[in-house]
Amino acid sequence: MPDLPTLWVPYVWVISAVILLAGVVIAVLWGFRHGQFDEKIKYQMFDELDDDMYLDQSEQELAMRQKRMAREARQRKEADEEAAAGKASEVTAGKPGGKSEGPGGT
Repeated sequence: MPDLPTLWVPYVWVISAVILLAGVVIAVLWGFRHGQFDEKIKYQMFDELDDDMYLDQSEQELAMRQKRMAREARQRKEADEEAAAGKASEVTAGKPGGKSEGPGGT
């Protein structure tokens, strides 16, 4: 029969493990509730004077919405410019495989 003082050692390890796991769960829940796992950060490009991190939630959402609208407008403008450049090059180069009328008009 084992000594009585050594019987409590496994229980101490189990209790310590349970307390540790409970602490980890509490820490993860706290982090989730306080936005520590927020992925919006990878969509931001920071400028020298970018102070979004000091705004409250509604101001952050407004700033993000304004940045997204500006980015979308810039992308639309670039796409329109590329489409216009593409049309201009088609007009000057002619369509490939198209029929060209000769001097006789036939």
